[in-house]
Amino acid sequence: MNKYSSNGRLLIPLAQREKVKAEKKEDKVKYVVTSAFCPNGCSIIDNEYPINGYPGLRIKFKRPGVEGVFVISAIEGDFEKIVLSGELKQGVKDDLFCPHCGVAFEKLVNCGCQPDSDMVVIGLTPKLDFNNSITFCNVTGCNNGAFVESGAIIRHIRLRNGF
Repeated sequence: MNKYSSNGRLLIPLAQREKVKAEKKEDKVKYVVTSAFCPNGCSIIDNEYPINGYPGLRIKFKRPGVEGVFVISAIEGDFEKIVLSGELKQGVKDDLFCPHCGVAFEKLVNCGCQPDSDMVVIGLTPKLDFNNSITFCNVTGCNNGAFVESGAIIRHIRLRNGF
């Protein structure tokens, strides 16, 4: 492979850049959500059911014939959940809502793990700001279910879809 473009610029494959970035020590530090809000500004931080030493995020879910509430870990990359009511099913999409006011969480884009999956957005400030939020898939068990800063997921989607 040629290391330089036709106009003389050095070509660095994105995968190689991501590998170097992943190897940096500071990138191995996990992000912990300490404040999280629904689109109406309700705090969804749950101190009653901590997961791995940190308060979780309480979320209401619904799908035809089932509804309930769960608490998800606030630690990036940690998929642990505590189901408080209802039943989550592996590979099944649930619509996600604020457990206090019932408003639906905003959808950023289709996740791609299945045709009807969505990346939902949770704000880190009371007024929803897509640049200051986290996002994860609403399909139980999806590999894209980790917390990701919105700017990073938007960049990933643009690169993957060629925008």
